[in-house]
Amino acid sequence: MSKQRKLVKRYRRSDMIMHWTVAVGFILALLTGYAVFFGGTSALLVNEAGYVIRLIHRIGGVVFVAAPVIYFIFSKKRFGFLRAFRWGKRDLGWLKSAPKHYFVGGGGMPPQQKYNSGQKMFYLFALVFGFLLVISGFILWFGWFSETTGLVMLFIHDVSAVLLTLFFFVHVYLVVFHPVERTSFNAMATGYMDKEYAEHHHELWYKEVEKQAGKGNDGDDQGSYKKNA
Repeated sequence: MSKQRKLVKRYRRSDMIMHWTVAVGFILALLTGYAVFFGGTSALLVNEAGYVIRLIHRIGGVVFVAAPVIYFIFSKKRFGFLRAFRWGKRDLGWLKSAPKHYFVGGGGMPPQQKYNSGQKMFYLFALVFGFLLVISGFILWFGWFSETTGLVMLFIHDVSAVLLTLFFFVHVYLVVFHPVERTSFNAMATGYMDKEYAEHHHELWYKEVEKQAGKGNDGDDQGSYKKNA
């Protein structure tokens, strides 16, 4: 007999579409970008394979930019990213406890809001270096400014890409392979998070969800439950 699990709504459909579209665009740009980087820029500038790779790279870049822009224009939650800039004492405690929690196991973690300190750090990092990556990429694409400026932009583009790649693999490891944290992958795949996981990992947010549910408020991203076999 299967055991029913109580789930709590965490993401709206528009959040999930935006997230996965950005991921697809980033992966396309990532793979083709490293193909150009390691394949030799000069060779790939003149042959047909290089043209296709650079075309896919630009398509990936456009998708990577277009998804959050469209989300920002049409979503009612367009300013949700500002949560990445709200830091407090609990975040410092979370960062101190995180190494033991993730690499050894156990260890108390301070109560967290909808996004824990690690997620907020990832979002902040993605915003800063994603912005630098996009701006430098478009400057290189259209050949704006002088040759010296182009070299500076190429350096910024490559460094931003490497740093985002490192954070991307940490993100993938935690949500896909980590024995405890991979539960959160289901939330971005289905929109719903396991109640026990939400209560343990996002206690402050979960209490707010319960409070809203008690008021009968089925908002866009809070106060909605369902059971899953």
